[in-house]
Amino acid sequence: MIQEFLGKPFRFALLGFAGLFLLSMVGYFLHSSLFILGLLGLVTLVATFRKLEYGLMIAFLELLSNAHGYILYDSIGSVRISARMTIFLGLFLGWGLAILLRRTSLQLRDTRYVPFLVLALAIGVGGMIGLTRRSTMEVFQDGNAYLYLAYLVPIINVQWDSLKQRVVLQILAAATVFTTAMSLFILYAFTHLSQSFLRVMYVYLRDIRFAEMTNIGMGMYRIFEQTQVFAVVFGFILLERVYQVQSRKDRCISIALLSVVFIAILVGMSRSFLFGFIAAMLILGVWLVFGLKTSLRNWLLGIGSIIASIVIAIALIYSTVIFPFPHTRAAGEYLTGVFGERAIGTDVAVSSRWNLLHPMLDLIKADPILGNGFGQTVTFITDDPRIRAIHPDGSWTTTSMEWGWLELWLKMGILAPLGFLAVFAYTAYAASSLLRSDKAWVGIWILEFMTFLYFTHFFSPYLNHPIGLGLILLAIVFVPIISVPGLRIRVRAKQKMPRAELATSIATSRTK
Repeated sequence: MIQEFLGKPFRFALLGFAGLFLLSMVGYFLHSSLFILGLLGLVTLVATFRKLEYGLMIAFLELLSNAHGYILYDSIGSVRISARMTIFLGLFLGWGLAILLRRTSLQLRDTRYVPFLVLALAIGVGGMIGLTRRSTMEVFQDGNAYLYLAYLVPIINVQWDSLKQRVVLQILAAATVFTTAMSLFILYAFTHLSQSFLRVMYVYLRDIRFAEMTNIGMGMYRIFEQTQVFAVVFGFILLERVYQVQSRKDRCISIALLSVVFIAILVGMSRSFLFGFIAAMLILGVWLVFGLKTSLRNWLLGIGSIIASIVIAIALIYSTVIFPFPHTRAAGEYLTGVFGERAIGTDVAVSSRWNLLHPMLDLIKADPILGNGFGQTVTFITDDPRIRAIHPDGSWTTTSMEWGWLELWLKMGILAPLGFLAVFAYTAYAASSLLRSDKAWVGIWILEFMTFLYFTHFFSPYLNHPIGLGLILLAIVFVPIISVPGLRIRVRAKQKMPRAELATSIATSRTK
């Protein structure tokens, strides 16, 4: 049951993540990123031309490896090219070539497109209004993340059977292990290694936008990777499965994997994750009580496995921080206090977020229907000491806002929140249809991680980022096609003619 997440695709994906990071270092320090990007684009093009799902697996692998797509990047003139852009272009060029040569066909009649129509309209409105008020570059830089939704078309054109879905899940499992391993390594480095090495490491990790390292006192660092969100998403599978595993081997594997998930959550110290996690746990709790109807023994074993995973996660983090070689700079006995302060929110990020709220609301009131367009900035007073060092009065102007749902409304009008809610409603409805089948665990998992994503977006914007959009597309991979009330779309599937009938048909046509 649990071992199905650790097959050959899992091992290949781990190698893929490690290889991509190795190529990133080679490209960055040897200034050969442009060549590697060209090779990556060519590989994606050829793989997609052979089979569309191959290209999509490469796209998923890249998304799960780093948050912003800049694990590999270079510039041609003033244009910055990233790995995410290269893979995007390679996939659509390869697929377009396959369509032109009639190796495959394009399917545009599918009910799964329907919930995205309102969202597409909102994005179009945001772009057009933005272009009437600001430069093309400002609008593109602010709204280009939504181009990631174009992957919806190739995803819908793949027949996602159980085997292909299992490959995607194993890539997600590998991403969880890779992200957590990197988090622990960075934590160890920043609490042990020399300042000269850390300066190089810090600049590199910030340049590729892989992680944020924040000194939170007493020699302890917060290591936040936005890709830790994928570890949480994978964890929702385990939190449901752990109540059903039977064999001792499966239980040990589930405890180990859950420990990896909890390490990512604890090291990242994200309050937004905690908020979304609690909302998703309510969904799981209702399912465990009224849907799964598990035995008391499995209840106790499941709860015990979760507690054991948390204990192991804390022990591994503590061991990493206080490991005596070469010499730790962290005060291990104060770690509990550090986590506690972070949980109750005593840092400047909280006050800055509240300072941002009223200026955003004022802009929303100015145009609540159509919004202010992409590229709209907000000026507010921040308590961030890094900004105060530049602007002593704390005044800061930005296009990136912590209030996720309000940012959607501010830039694209009321259509944007309604569009995303329509996507959630369709996905939840389709996922709930699985609850009465042998894939009930898939259905409840989708309900959990979509709830987590939408609640997390209240305080940390993910739905305007390829990470959140990618998770929505991940849900589309797993939900069944359902009929939309009031809408009829006739889909004519091409069926291959049996060889005997094909030969008869050819012979008949020759005699006419």
